[in-house]
Amino acid sequence: MRVVTDAELILASRRDPARFRELYDRLADDVLAYFYRRVLDAEVAADLLAETFAVAFERRGRFKDRGKPGAAWVYGIAAKELSHWYRRQAVELRAVKRLGMTLPPLDDESIARIEALVDSDARRAAVASALGELPDGERRAVELRVVDELEYAEIAARLSCTEGAARTRVHRGLARLNRLMEARA
Repeated sequence: MRVVTDAELILASRRDPARFRELYDRLADDVLAYFYRRVLDAEVAADLLAETFAVAFERRGRFKDRGKPGAAWVYGIAAKELSHWYRRQAVELRAVKRLGMTLPPLDDESIARIEALVDSDARRAAVASALGELPDGERRAVELRVVDELEYAEIAARLSCTEGAARTRVHRGLARLNRLMEARA
């Protein structure tokens, strides 16, 4: 039985919005972990997750399947939402501090669940194994872009290639990594 790709789910959800739930179920834990690792606040991570998938659902009609993984499209939205949050946070936290307010925490069970997503040894091992299967050039490019969060110009300098070649390596590496991870799901 052939596995439906993330991109196919996005496209199918245009006709059948319920198919978007399949995409959410497939990606939500990883996107939540992505946010939590960056903000270290379970409530904020959960809010960003909700906003990301709301935006993705609203924009699914604009998604074009150009051979890139559908998850990459969702992560692009997630990165923009995170950037917006960082800008808003600076203003909001200044007001909270000025007013002497405290923010109510999530309950322990919710926090533990989110933290468990981030610390999942099985997930980490699966990603490490899939990364190990990538050709060296793609693996290194993906690590520099995703793990080290470097710009393409810096990746190109480190890999001694053009910026275009660096982009291609990252794109191909992420596409291959996505296929490998989907095959393991």
